[in-house]
Amino acid sequence: MPLVADRLTRSYGARRIYGPLSFEVAPGRVLGIAGANGSGKTTLLKTLAGLIRPSSGSITLSGKSPRDVPERIGWVAPDLSLYAELTPAENLAFFAEVAGRQVDIEERLADVGLANRDVPTSALSTGQRQRLKLAFATLSDPPLLLLDEPTSNLDEAGRAIVMKVVASQRRRGAAVIASNDPRDLALADETLSIA
Repeated sequence: MPLVADRLTRSYGARRIYGPLSFEVAPGRVLGIAGANGSGKTTLLKTLAGLIRPSSGSITLSGKSPRDVPERIGWVAPDLSLYAELTPAENLAFFAEVAGRQVDIEERLADVGLANRDVPTSALSTGQRQRLKLAFATLSDPPLLLLDEPTSNLDEAGRAIVMKVVASQRRRGAAVIASNDPRDLALADETLSIA
């Protein structure tokens, strides 16, 4: 299940955000995407997730467009929002049902160290919401996990959870981590810098 990007670019009008970029991420591998704020890291991850189309070039995941296999992609990003009025357990149960998966919700919450399961998601701290996003992204055991600034707002215990999630992802597929934090990028096998 390789992720393959070939001469990938994204532009808004005359302004090129990134590219052309060509790379491959094989199963068991983690690619880091480095770059300053505004360099296009998030835009690149959204393109890899199939959330926005590239301006040119192509992306394939197991030979298919990411837009055709969204269930094979897990996504964590600062702008990812879950249902604020639902508890963490209700959020995960809802999305598991939508995906048609039988999942041990308690185990998934325990995996990310989330104890506040019976309060609305809106009442969680920013770090706790980040942990919930990690549980959400791995809910379907996706072959590809895309992590945008995964350790933002996390304490050291939370960073350890991200390390554990990435290690687990290596066993089931591949991951891409976009960050300008050297500790995040240290989890990658190789790093692609974009300007």
